Amino acid sequence: MGGWQQAPLKIVFFDVGQGNSVFIEAPNKNQILIDGGPGSQILNKLGQAMPFFDRDIDALVLTHPDADHLNGLIDVLKKYKVDKIIEPCVVDSSAAYGEWNKLIEEKKIYKTCAKFGQKIKLDKGVELNILYPLQSLESKSLKNTNDASIAAKLFYGENKILLTGDTEEKTEYQLINSGVDLKSQILQVGHHGSKSSTSENFLKAVNPEIAIIQVGKNNRYGHPAQEVLGRLKNISAKIFRTDLDGDIEFLCDEHNCESQ
Repeated sequence: MGGWQQAPLKIVFFDVGQGNSVFIEAPNKNQILIDGGPGSQILNKLGQAMPFFDRDIDALVLTHPDADHLNGLIDVLKKYKVDKIIEPCVVDSSAAYGEWNKLIEEKKIYKTCAKFGQKIKLDKGVELNILYPLQSLESKSLKNTNDASIAAKLFYGENKILLTGDTEEKTEYQLINSGVDLKSQILQVGHHGSKSSTSENFLKAVNPEIAIIQVGKNNRYGHPAQEVLGRLKNISAKIFRTDLDGDIEFLCDEHNCESQ
């Protein structure tokens, strides 16, 4: 991929401990941040990934309002200008989610409730497509917030990257049944590699070459589960883990993505 004809697409799976955060920068420098991890270390990560003078992020995506995805985004809202927000808009009574909504209101940020078919266009040929929720979950109260988690697919040329947040087997099943094309070279493994996600049928549908697991060192949940690692090895996926590899960065031209 040596000499770039144009700037590459950059995607970084940040090591934010036991949590998720994914940064995408298109060739034209438009940026999306998906989830912010459990705390303020996201600010250091963005400081490294973005030029120091850049205080503007085009879109924030909150996959669902669990603390290990949401809390860092609150710090981002306080420090950066954010143009728009996409989230499931489910009911959640946590203080953090209350603060998040208050900041969005105070700063008058445009917010959309995610559902299948929405597209975020970042650049010519660079698009993030929302695959889940299949219908809007606005103002719905769910027993398990992971069932609200946004799943989205990033397209750039021949590259397809599937980002799953905390989706579990129930959502995977719905995605398979929806008939949407899930095939992707890179898969962000659902729910930190928990055994409640990444079913064999889902892996068959996605058929990833590379699997990314965002997980905290020695976390108390036992993530990633041995069963999940086994399933990924069975399909010969190359596994990257933030607890072992730190930040995981890919640069992509229109044909493929290379880890840095």
